[in-house]
Amino acid sequence: MPIRGGLPPRNPRFVGREGLLGEVRGLLGNGPVVLLPTAEHQLGGTGRTQLAVEYAYRYAETYDLVWWIPAEQTAGMRAALVGLASELKLPEARDINRTLGAVRDALSRGEPYRNWLVVFENANRPEDIKPYLPSGAGHVLVTSRNPRWSAEVAQAVPVPVFDRTDSVDFLRRPAAGLSTADAERLAERLGDVPIALEQAAAVRGATGWSVAEYLRRYDERAAELAFPTPIRVAWGLAADALNEASPAAFELLELCAFLASAPVSWELLWAARGVVSPELARTVRIERRLKAALRLIGRHGLADLDPPGDSVVVHPLVRGMLGQQLSSERHAALLATVRAMLAAADPGDPDNPTHWPRYAALVPHLVHSDVLGGDTEEIRQLVINCVRFLYARGDWDSSRDLAAQAVARWRDSLGETDEQALLASFHLANALRAVGRTADARALNAQTLRTQREVLGGDDETTLATANSVGADLRMQGHFGQARQLDADNLVRYRRLFGESFPTALRCANNLAVDLRLLGDFRGARALDEQVLRHRQMIFVEGHPETLSSRAGLAFDLVGLGDYAGASALLAGGHADSLGADHPMALWAGRFAAIAARRRGLPQARALAATNVELYRQKFGDLNVETLGALVSLANCARDDGDLDEAHRLLERAVARYHAVLGDEHPFTLAAAANLAGVVRATGRFAEARTIDAEALGGLRRSVGADHPFTLSCANGLAADLLATGDAQRAREVALDTASRSRALRGASHPDTLACSFNVALDVGDEPSMHLAVEELQKAYGEGHPLLARALAGERLETEIEPPPL
Repeated sequence: MPIRGGLPPRNPRFVGREGLLGEVRGLLGNGPVVLLPTAEHQLGGTGRTQLAVEYAYRYAETYDLVWWIPAEQTAGMRAALVGLASELKLPEARDINRTLGAVRDALSRGEPYRNWLVVFENANRPEDIKPYLPSGAGHVLVTSRNPRWSAEVAQAVPVPVFDRTDSVDFLRRPAAGLSTADAERLAERLGDVPIALEQAAAVRGATGWSVAEYLRRYDERAAELAFPTPIRVAWGLAADALNEASPAAFELLELCAFLASAPVSWELLWAARGVVSPELARTVRIERRLKAALRLIGRHGLADLDPPGDSVVVHPLVRGMLGQQLSSERHAALLATVRAMLAAADPGDPDNPTHWPRYAALVPHLVHSDVLGGDTEEIRQLVINCVRFLYARGDWDSSRDLAAQAVARWRDSLGETDEQALLASFHLANALRAVGRTADARALNAQTLRTQREVLGGDDETTLATANSVGADLRMQGHFGQARQLDADNLVRYRRLFGESFPTALRCANNLAVDLRLLGDFRGARALDEQVLRHRQMIFVEGHPETLSSRAGLAFDLVGLGDYAGASALLAGGHADSLGADHPMALWAGRFAAIAARRRGLPQARALAATNVELYRQKFGDLNVETLGALVSLANCARDDGDLDEAHRLLERAVARYHAVLGDEHPFTLAAAANLAGVVRATGRFAEARTIDAEALGGLRRSVGADHPFTLSCANGLAADLLATGDAQRAREVALDTASRSRALRGASHPDTLACSFNVALDVGDEPSMHLAVEELQKAYGEGHPLLARALAGERLETEIEPPPL
C-alpha cells in the first residue's frame, strides 16, 4: 500500500469515466495534467474532484506515495506541502519557502520515493502552484476552474457531464427500486450534470419523493427562475427541502456561504453558539444536535462530510448559490455572525505551537468572510493573531501578504493612528524583515514607533514591542550603540510596568545583553544573561527555548571573557535535546559549543562546526546572518587545522554574502574580511593581507571604535602584515597600542591580550617577556594546547574573530 496524505474518502457511488481515467493515466507520463470544466459548465459541477479522487485510489498500487494538496488558497497549500516535507523526512526550515523548495527538489530527484502522485485540488491560479510543481518520474494531477493553464505548465483535460448511461447508473446505484425509464427521465431533465444528479438523488432519498413528485417540483422551480439551469434548479429543491426539514440546519448551511471550500469543523461552528439566533443556538450549543444538523445537510446533497461526521465541506457552486439568494440585510447579518464566530474560535497566543492546528483551520476562511472588513476589535485581533501565527510557523510570505492587506484596509477605514492598524504595521515590518526587505521593514518600524509614541505613549505595551523591533533593525544596520540606548530605555520601562521577571521584560533584557555582546562588553552581557537565566529557570521548564537562549548567550559571554571551559560546561548536558537539532536556539548552542571546543584545542571542533553550518543552511538558507556566522566559525576551525585553502574558500564566501546582506561597512562584513586577511597572510601573501586589514581596520574604527574586540583582532593582524612587508616601526607601534587597549578592555590575563603581549615581545626579541607570556597562556589554555606549540616555535599568534548572534 502506498503512503497517503490528505486524500479524501473514495466515493462508493463513482460510476463510469473509464475513457477519461485512461486518458489521464496516459497523459501523466508526459507531465502534469489539469482537469478543467468544459466551456458549457465553466463554474464546475461536472465531477473534476471526484475524478481525481477515483484516479488516486484506482491507481494507488502503482505509486509509493499519494499526496493530496488543497490549493484554493496559498496558505493552505503551503501548509499541506510542509506536511509532505515531514513525510519525506526533510528538515523543516525556518523559512517555509526553503521547505517547499526542498519538497519539490526531493520529489524531482525521486528521493526517497521514485513513483509518486501529488494532486493539487482547486488550483485556480496557475502562478501560485507553478513554483512548487515537481518533475521527475512521479505524476502531478491538478483540478481547476481556471481555463488559462498554458500547455507548458500542464496538459488540459476537460471533464464533461456524464453520458446518459453513466447518469442512469449513478441514479440507480443508491435507489435499487428506481427503474431505468425513471432514471432516464431524471437524467434528461438534469442535463446529465453530475452535481445536479447527486443532489436529486440525495433529496429523493432524504424526502421520499417519487420521481414524478420530484419532476413536478423541478418544473415549478424552473418556471420561477429567469435563467433556470439543472444545477440551479436542483440546488433550489435541495435547499428548500433542507429548510423545511430543519430551519436550523439550513441556517448553518447559510453560514457556510461565507466560509471557504475547506473543512469546517463542528468545533468552529460550535464557537457560534453565543452569536447566532436563538433558534439556531439551541442546535449549535449541544454537540449531539450540531452533528445531527451537519448530517442532515449531507443527506440533502448540499455538503460532503468526513467519515466521522466531524467536519463538512461545501462545494463552491453551492456556496455561490447560497450567497446569491440572500437579501442585502440577510447577507449583512450572516456575514457579521460568521465574523463573530471566527473571532470566538480564536485560541489566542499564536506563538504557542499547540494552538497552530486551530489557527491553520481558521486561516482559509479569512478571505471568504472578509474579516479585514470586520467592525469589532475582536475580529481585527483575529487577523493580527493569524498574521503572527503565519510568521511563527515560518510562512513569512503569507504573513506579509495578510498583514499588508490589513494595514491598507485599516489605515483607510480606521485611520493611520488606530491602535490595531499600528499593531498590524508592526507585524508587517517583522514579516518584511524576514523575507529580506530590511530597508522597508526599517522605514515602516520607525514610522510606526513615532506614531505610537505620539498617540499611545512610550509606556504602551505595543509601543514597547515596536521599539524592540526597531532595536533589531539598528543591529542589522550595525548601529549597536543606538540599539543599546533604545533597549536600555525599553528595559527600564518594562521593569517599571511589569516587573523584572515578566516574560516580555526578560526578552527585553535579553536584547540588551545581545547589544552589549555586539559592543564587546562581555562583562555587562554576562551579568544580564545570568540574571535573565535565573528568572527563566524559575518560570519555564528546563529545555524551554527562552531558557536555552539565555544559556547559549551566557556561554558566548564566557567565550568573550576567555573562559572556554566554562562555556563548554554550560552547554553540556543535552539542554537542547527536547527542541530538536535544527531549532534556532539549539543551532546557537551548537555553534557556541564548536567555538568553545576550538578555543580549547579539541579535535572535534571542526566536525561540530561543519554539522552546525549544514543545519543552519537547511534551516535558514545561505544568506542568513546566523548561517554566515556559523560559516566564519567553520573557517576558523579549518584554519586551525592547517586547511588554509578551505578556510580561504569559506571566508571569501562569507565576506561576499555579508556584503550582500548587511553592506560593506557593517562590522560583521569587516570582521569576516579581517579573518580572511589572516588566512591570506598565512599563505605568505603579506601585501594583499595588509591591504585587506588596513581597509577593514579603518571601517571597524569608524563603526565600532578603536577599543572593540573586532578592531583589536584586526589591528593585531595588521601589525603582522606591517612587519612582514618591512614596516617594522609602524608594526611595533600598532602592536603596542593593540596590546595596551586589550589590557584595558579585556584584562591582562585574557587569552587574546596574552597573545598580543606575546606578539609585542616576539617582534623585538624580548625573550623574558615571551616566556612570561607563554606561561600565562599555558595557565589560560592548559598544557598541550596547539597554540602553545605555535608560540614555542616562535610563530606570531592570531586572534580570530567570532561574530556574536545578531
